[in-house]
This record gives sequence, C-alpha cells and structure tokens, in this order.
Amino acid sequence: MKSLSNVSFLLLGTVFFHLFSSTAVEAASKGKLLHGEDKGAKDEDKRYCVPKPEASDAALQKNLDWACGQGIDCSPIQPGAICGDPATVRFRAQFAMNSYYRKEGGIDSACDFSGTAQITHVDPSSEKCKYV
Repeated sequence: MKSLSNVSFLLLGTVFFHLFSSTAVEAASKGKLLHGEDKGAKDEDKRYCVPKPEASDAALQKNLDWACGQGIDCSPIQPGAICGDPATVRFRAQFAMNSYYRKEGGIDSACDFSGTAQITHVDPSSEKCKYV
C-alpha cells in the first residue's frame, strides 16, 4: 500500500508540473506577464483595480474583509502564501480588490469600494505575486 501512495504522489506531481508548465508557456506566448521581467509595465489592454493612494488602512481592511467574503480565493494572501508578503493591509487589500474586480468581469462598478479604489493599466505584480 505504501508503494501505491508513492506512485500516486509522483503521478500527481507530474500531472501538475506539465499542467502548469504548459499553461505558463501558453500565457507567455500570448504576452501575459508571469515572470516579473516587466514589473510595473503599462499595458493598455489590461486593467487592474488598486487602492487609491489616499485610502486609509482602516478602509482597506474593510475592503479586504468584504472582498474575501464574496467568494474570491484569498488563500494566496495569507501569511506564508505566495502573495502573503509584504504583509501590509494595502498589499493584501489590493490583491483582494483586484480579484473581486476580475470575478465580476472587470466592470468599472466592481472597482469602487466606497470610492477608495481606482482602475489602472500599470501591472501591480510583484516578483513573487503575479496578477493575470
């Protein structure tokens, strides 16, 4: 039984490797930013929902809590996760706000957050945390 679970683990690992490798190659061939070479690049076709500079941490915490309660996946911004650093309210709220905006189809009204958000064409991705 032990060898069967080892084989299952290896098979599963191989499937994930090929799945993510082929996805990365396909996305890269379409010009999507996946590796951070163009961090902060402006792409007029892409739109991101980010906090306004003057938004307070208290308002951003409300946005974070609300967005995560709307069914988006907030696991990437948990401590120790791929997008968990920097562990600031602004960075985590930005990820959650943009995720909600994407979930809602990228419509302008999904990026309001009581007037604390704005749409930008500048990719907010960091070295480890990629927005696609």
